[in-house]
Amino acid sequence: MLNILRNNPRAFAFAVVVHLLMIAALSFNVDWNSKHNLSAPQVNVIQAVMIDESKIKAEERKRKLEQEKRRKAEQDKKRKQAEAEKKQKQAELKKKKEADKKRKAEQDKKRKAEDKRKKAEADKKRKQAELKKKQEAEKKRKEAELKKKQEAEKKRLAELDEKRKAEEKRKADEQRRAEEELIRQQQMAEEEAAMNAVRQRALMDERARVIGRIQQRVSSKWARPSGWRAGTACTVTVRLVPGAGSAQVIDARMVKSCGNPLFDRSVENAVFSASPLPFPTSPELMNEFREITFDFRPED
Repeated sequence: MLNILRNNPRAFAFAVVVHLLMIAALSFNVDWNSKHNLSAPQVNVIQAVMIDESKIKAEERKRKLEQEKRRKAEQDKKRKQAEAEKKQKQAELKKKKEADKKRKAEQDKKRKAEDKRKKAEADKKRKQAELKKKQEAEKKRKEAELKKKQEAEKKRLAELDEKRKAEEKRKADEQRRAEEELIRQQQMAEEEAAMNAVRQRALMDERARVIGRIQQRVSSKWARPSGWRAGTACTVTVRLVPGAGSAQVIDARMVKSCGNPLFDRSVENAVFSASPLPFPTSPELMNEFREITFDFRPED
């Protein structure tokens, strides 16, 4: 009951008013002098209240259903209205955005066109300035190049003249040096020939002297065999190993026989017995005397 009152205060107030009105109506028919008559109306009032309360509840439920239906209908209407307003706002916003976009695109197009025009104009002015600058630079370059060529030609001619003079001087110097060199070579050749002649004579003298000493030493060591005839001669080749002022005999062989093997062996023995033999001191003769050939012709 309390929950019904809390949830439906208006229905409760309405029921109270109805009850009060009913009590007031009944009070006009009550006999205040009779106690018995007073109790009857009280019972009737209680019954009337119970009947009215059920009706009130039914009415209240009906009223609530209608209110709920109206509320839902109103909510649906508000929702649909809100959705319509939202769609309208979205459409308006979209239209505004498209308009802004179009306006901005037109502005950008105009700005780009203006920028393009300004850029084209600036490029034109820049190209004209560059062309003018390039023409002036080309003119200066050609003038400088012409001047440089003229100076280079002048320098080339001066260098050619200098080279010609230097070449003439060089040729004259070369000819003079060639003549001097020829004279010097001729003098050197004459001096060298003279020195060679002197040296060759000295070598010939030393060669003859050493060979003579070798022949004398071999002869001193030779033992005359029996039957040796005066005028008998032979030619022998001797191999020597040089030492300190002399040379050791390592081999001796006949090149031209004496005509008798006994005589040939006596000469070979004499050569070995004469070792060490005299040896030349001149470097030019040392290699020559490592193997020498001489005639052995002892005196009678």
